[in-house]
Amino acid sequence: MGKQSELNAAEFPTFLYDQGDRIGLLKRILKALGSPDQKFKIIHICGTNGKGSTAMMITAILKQMGHRVGLFTSPYIGEIYNGIQIDFKNIPSRIFEEKISVIKKLLRTAAFANVKVSEFEAQFLISMLYFAEQRVDYVVLECGLGGELDATNAVATTMYSIFTKISLDHVGILGNNITEIATTKSKIIRHHNVTITAQNQSLEALKVLENEAVSKQAVFLNADRVTITTSQQSKRSKQVHYRALLEHSEQSGTFRFGLAGTYQLENLATVLTWFFDFVKRTSFQQRLDDILAHSLAELVVPGRFETVQQKPKIVLDGGHNPDGISAFVETVQKLYPNAPKLIVNGFLKDKSYEIAVQKLLTLKNSSFIITQPENQQRELSPVKLADVYQKYTNRQFPEFTSPVKAIKQAIMTASPTTVILVVGSFYLLNPIRTYLLSRSEHNGN
Repeated sequence: MGKQSELNAAEFPTFLYDQGDRIGLLKRILKALGSPDQKFKIIHICGTNGKGSTAMMITAILKQMGHRVGLFTSPYIGEIYNGIQIDFKNIPSRIFEEKISVIKKLLRTAAFANVKVSEFEAQFLISMLYFAEQRVDYVVLECGLGGELDATNAVATTMYSIFTKISLDHVGILGNNITEIATTKSKIIRHHNVTITAQNQSLEALKVLENEAVSKQAVFLNADRVTITTSQQSKRSKQVHYRALLEHSEQSGTFRFGLAGTYQLENLATVLTWFFDFVKRTSFQQRLDDILAHSLAELVVPGRFETVQQKPKIVLDGGHNPDGISAFVETVQKLYPNAPKLIVNGFLKDKSYEIAVQKLLTLKNSSFIITQPENQQRELSPVKLADVYQKYTNRQFPEFTSPVKAIKQAIMTASPTTVILVVGSFYLLNPIRTYLLSRSEHNGN
């Protein structure tokens, strides 16, 4: 199974998010390391759902345009090295360990007096050192938790601040309502950059983002000026037709798009808004639809409505909060309306899991297997989750503390026509995905 972390918990604590001036500390560390964050242009992505997909699409497009691209994502899928990539290739473990040593040595100096940085902060610092050393042109930088106090907000400046849909998540840490959460996230906006917001952003969030952009004299673009329609081309891809009303012109075209979730079209509108602005600013000359087709037709985003096995069909989706589950349900209803569905489900205890369960129960012809994510601090026990299912269905479903045992049970009980859907926390998806892929490799599939 993929290792969840190569960082020693005693040296790099899991969570230091709100303990003192974390951003001030990280800025000092970056400066002491030679300001690696200033050696490339940064596209900073924040929001609640869709950050990872948006980040990977932008990375794929930049790579197709001939650029060398660093990608920092959180939560990573699989091993810790997957969270730090150049041109979609993981940071080598040897270089990862080298950068940890550099950081530890710096923190032992008198200037830092053995101050602690968290696991996530260390990963961020490692990525900045690696990307600078490897001379990437652009870095696509995904926020971890929030915005204002997120480690990634220690960077000096950014070319773009991109906001996917903002909804209620990490309530109490980021804020108690949409306005407060959006305010926290809006603080990644930098003076004179370009700020982009997703389609269908709530009015509360939109107002906050726009006001912050104005205060920072940033260009503010809304993806709701992009219209997308689709026609199915094959089981694996669809034909996308788009029309974008730009500041002084209109752009339209068609290309093949491979991501399955219906929610990916909303993310795509955000990406297209960025792309057309980026092309304008960099005077790019190639045919735009060719770039989009070559970068997005075969793109796979791990854990976002990802098919990992065909017989039986197994699909993984990291819908882990009510908005994410709503998007997941919409996609399932469109793609598998009548098929028997066996859903393996587990959430973290700090999510609004009861509302999420209610949404999952709207799926017709479905049964459930209940398990828990692999995260000792935040896991929700299968017993507690099963109680919620029983409350709304008056039925008892199988419970497993082990995600791998849960998926084994699902495979054993599924009929040839059953679609197995694994949905919930990425800490649930990680062990199941690793098990299924290693099983597939072992079987030579």
